Amino acid sequence: MVNQNNENKKVKENWYLPYMDKKTKGIEVEEKESPVAIFYCAGASNVGQSTMLASVEAANRIGYEKASLLCLASISGGLANVTNAAKNAKGIIAVDGCPMQCAQKTLNKSGFTVDKHIIITKDLDVSKNFDLNTKNELGKISEAIEEKVLDFYKEN
Repeated sequence: MVNQNNENKKVKENWYLPYMDKKTKGIEVEEKESPVAIFYCAGASNVGQSTMLASVEAANRIGYEKASLLCLASISGGLANVTNAAKNAKGIIAVDGCPMQCAQKTLNKSGFTVDKHIIITKDLDVSKNFDLNTKNELGKISEAIEEKVLDFYKEN
């Protein structure tokens, strides 16, 4: 699905969560192949915020038919639509900003296995600070996320 935005710019829609919401509620939908689920920490630091911004950038570039952004807080809250989306995903990627690994730990605690994991400070050597407005290294981070998503399509 593509929306026209300002005539020249096309924005892709994150269709997967609304689709799984309908399925969870028993509403008939046209069956589609589930994409890879991306959960990001979105923590209160530069690297935490970068997990969200870079995940959106990566999903927009490779397409929501391959990558879906799912809400980490909904997993710990036990919300059925997100839980079902994660259960049906082609795979799960956790993107954490720092060694605290909040995204991975939240998913594991809720019974999910993380298939691929990125820790921005460790794997991409980005220093953590508490400037929430920095956008340094977003390209590098989004490329790493894209690579992890696309690995699922090479392997399977």
